[in-house]
Amino acid sequence: MNQGIGQESFSIFDTYFEAMTRHHGTNGTDRTTGTDGKSGHMSSRLEIVRTDWTIRREREVRCISESAMVELSFCFEGCGQVEVSGGAHDLQEGSCSLQLMRDFSASFRYEQGTRVRTLALGMPVWLFNAYHSSVSAAAASPFDRLLGTGSFRQFRCPILPATRGLLRELEDCPYTGAMKDMYLEAKALELFAVYTNRFLYEKDSQAPVSGTLSRTDRQKIREAREEIIRRMDAPPSLLELSRIVGINDYKLKLGFKELYGTSVFAYLREQRLLKACELLRTGDMSVSEAAARVGYMNFSHFAEAFRRRFGVNPSVYRKEPQ
Repeated sequence: MNQGIGQESFSIFDTYFEAMTRHHGTNGTDRTTGTDGKSGHMSSRLEIVRTDWTIRREREVRCISESAMVELSFCFEGCGQVEVSGGAHDLQEGSCSLQLMRDFSASFRYEQGTRVRTLALGMPVWLFNAYHSSVSAAAASPFDRLLGTGSFRQFRCPILPATRGLLRELEDCPYTGAMKDMYLEAKALELFAVYTNRFLYEKDSQAPVSGTLSRTDRQKIREAREEIIRRMDAPPSLLELSRIVGINDYKLKLGFKELYGTSVFAYLREQRLLKACELLRTGDMSVSEAAARVGYMNFSHFAEAFRRRFGVNPSVYRKEPQ
């Protein structure tokens, strides 16, 4: 049963990337990192693929696959429209989706200038069934039972704040060789456990997550996100932000939580600390200078927030002088 494990997910991912590269005109066909491309890793059982595309011109990409797999995907940045076997949905920034697929056709539409940054974890059907077969004694396999007679099914929610640490750990693997395989597979399986539990076993997980926002609302909320990142050193108030993007503050608050899984200002705080960490690692500025650059006027407040977030003092991240 274990022969060729992971090959179906590999085939599906490569079907998409081959189609994307053919239409996109990049050098992203090899498994390397970089803008306009992808990076991938295959453990003994799972396929782990990161993408970072910058769409040079408006593009529609079509692909067809006769394979089957379970995919857990995270969209960190970008937007687009996706149609899979007749069903349409939007690619949503800040979202996670669990997707079951087999014998499907797909069409992806991206606008010019869009940056699409994602992480996809592919699990072969036999492994998914092995993990979930003990939950029910039904004759059909868990995969067949969930998918029914269709070719595609998706569950989606905002990226859970509790899993952002796991995603960073998956990105910053401290090992090489066999230990790298073990580490990455462990982190990927932990993410699968968190989200399959939410989507398949929690009672409220079937409620639609994004039905309250129109496409226009989502675009305005994305603009609000870009505005607070651009102005993180002196961010607008919630009312000012709602006026800037043209949406009322109540819908902005609810919609931001729906799209990004957190409040506007919790998101701003997270982005400030991540930016400060980056500045300390790559720049020559002092801790107080980095704090001021991201909008912290009170150094002690910054240091306390940094310790809560990263578990160490900000001075630990400061780049040593050359």
